[in-house]
Amino acid sequence: MIRTPIAGLRGHVGETVTIAGWAQALRLQRAMQFIIVRDHTGTAKVTHRRDGGALEAALDGLTTESAIRVTGRVKANPVVSLGGLELLPDELVVESAAQAPLPVDSRTGPEGRLDWRFLDVRRRPAARLVFEVQTTAERAMREFAYAEGCTEMHTPKLMGTASESGAEVFEVGYFGRTAYLAQSPQFYKQMAIAAGVDRVFEVGPVFRAEPSFTSRHATEFTGVDVELAWIASVEDVMSFE
Repeated sequence: MIRTPIAGLRGHVGETVTIAGWAQALRLQRAMQFIIVRDHTGTAKVTHRRDGGALEAALDGLTTESAIRVTGRVKANPVVSLGGLELLPDELVVESAAQAPLPVDSRTGPEGRLDWRFLDVRRRPAARLVFEVQTTAERAMREFAYAEGCTEMHTPKLMGTASESGAEVFEVGYFGRTAYLAQSPQFYKQMAIAAGVDRVFEVGPVFRAEPSFTSRHATEFTGVDVELAWIASVEDVMSFE
């Protein structure tokens, strides 16, 4: 059965669907079993009355953050705080069981969170918002560039020579030769302008081997580069920016 995003369950009340995600929380009571399942769109409550069957045993064996698929009927229940919906399961598939206890919890410090970055991002919505902000900003810049008649480029990041002077470069081995990580797409942008592509831009990685003694580092970052042809003065570039 095709997976239904949790955020779309409202449109499937009374139907049998399959959701896939992680077991965020378990409440295994004497008569009832409750599982909170989370995917990238939201959370849903899975409710099962104990009946001594295989499904009961499978739910009892779950661990927090296990990757699971649950097939069942969507039921409207105004008592449920998660959107007034619950899923009455018919089948549970454990795609990947998580070890218990988890290596991170609410008391884990920054170093521990970085060691288990995927778990931290998965379990903390605030951590995931960083990527949402990046996506929104990048999409907005792309849409503006397209509207201004720009063509997007994807330039090489391994180069035979340094792309800019005055900046340190990372040297890497390249089939018995030396290559350099690109400090900028400047060379390729200028070639595109000479080739008649009047306005070009790129959103991509930039590498600079510059040591830093602060908390801010420029060794690897995402650059937004633009090149405009046929300008009258620097005012044209400033206006675009």
